[in-house]
Amino acid sequence: MSIELLPSAAVAADKNPTRPFWRSSRLAGLVTLSAAALALSACSDDKTSGPIALSNGQSITLENPNGGLSHLTSGPGILSASVAEEDREQTICTAQAGTHGTIEEQQVIDLLSYVKIKITDGECEGKTGWTSKTNIKPGA
Repeated sequence: MSIELLPSAAVAADKNPTRPFWRSSRLAGLVTLSAAALALSACSDDKTSGPIALSNGQSITLENPNGGLSHLTSGPGILSASVAEEDREQTICTAQAGTHGTIEEQQVIDLLSYVKIKITDGECEGKTGWTSKTNIKPGA
């Protein structure tokens, strides 16, 4: 008397005609997910990567994101671009892009961040004033 064994599930699955399709669709899905993850990770841009971490004593460069000059004022939150005489009296200096400085203090007013900096070169050298954090680029 002989006993015949049934083929294993793996052998049976290999004989299944839908098996190659399943393998290729799984591979295609894996390739698609990998490509999407790579594309998303390659899209980092310094300007959109989130808030800049700054600390007192750190060297910075002034760079207005809108181009042009960066205004230094006697206090945080003063709109020195205004033509009002009282605001013009609060203006300490108007610095060129690329001017270097050192952070002395930071403050948030109405959800807007301001930084007090001491200018270390250029026409405003030696002057200290407040500007918007958006005008600050870390490093000198």
